[in-house]
Amino acid sequence: MSLDDAWLDAANPADLDALARALLDGRVGGQFSRGSIQLAGFGEGAARFLDGVRGTAPHVVAWMLQRLSRERSRADDRYASVASLVWSGASEGQQGIRDTKVVLDGIFSRAESHVLIATYVMYDGLSVFARLADRLRERPEIRVDLYVNLPSESGRDDDEAADAAHFIASFERKHWPHDVPLPAIHYDPETRKHGPKRATLHAKCVVVDRRWAFVTSANFTEAAQERNIEAGVLLEHPRLAESLAGQFEALKASGRLKKMAPR
Repeated sequence: MSLDDAWLDAANPADLDALARALLDGRVGGQFSRGSIQLAGFGEGAARFLDGVRGTAPHVVAWMLQRLSRERSRADDRYASVASLVWSGASEGQQGIRDTKVVLDGIFSRAESHVLIATYVMYDGLSVFARLADRLRERPEIRVDLYVNLPSESGRDDDEAADAAHFIASFERKHWPHDVPLPAIHYDPETRKHGPKRATLHAKCVVVDRRWAFVTSANFTEAAQERNIEAGVLLEHPRLAESLAGQFEALKASGRLKKMAPR
């Protein structure tokens, strides 16, 4: 029987240790029955993995899982060295904490091919995006995708094009320099709906070149980046950055996120 290692690839150290303990204490018996696996709290992925090692002594499988857990924990510790706590506003000046505006300017300055930005609201974009605009003047081939929340006064489908056009006009006037081409601007049509099931695009993150991923509580406003107390994490982690960007790409491909038509 071939080994299905999809669960093994995705499992974190805690998952691996938990399955190892279930094998060692007998909650998952040597026959690796699906019933015992489910009762131990594991899903179909773990069951398929154990199917692939059926016939191997449970203590041997447990040893392998524990060894992999230790290796994965050490790898996680190494990745932690490329993570930075990012902060805005009041602070006691702890070393190792980086300023939100400085971090954003830094990763914008390093962009080579693609910048993804998601934000709920924007104010004073000309200042907030100034370093990105400088980089685009230097490297006009860089592609920028901007994901924003698009509210609607009416909530009617008939007004969707007008809402998008109004947003683009406001963005051009208030938030973007006239000498730099507009980014591709995307939105979730669900954000225009009114009522109790109304949705908002509330994600606040930046991905640069599928290499740097910055996830933050801060919107793209001067207050959020310099005065409010905001927290975020910057990781130089290509796998995570690719995964985060892929979420937005998948939503675009499915039609859930739409690109605003140019005026």
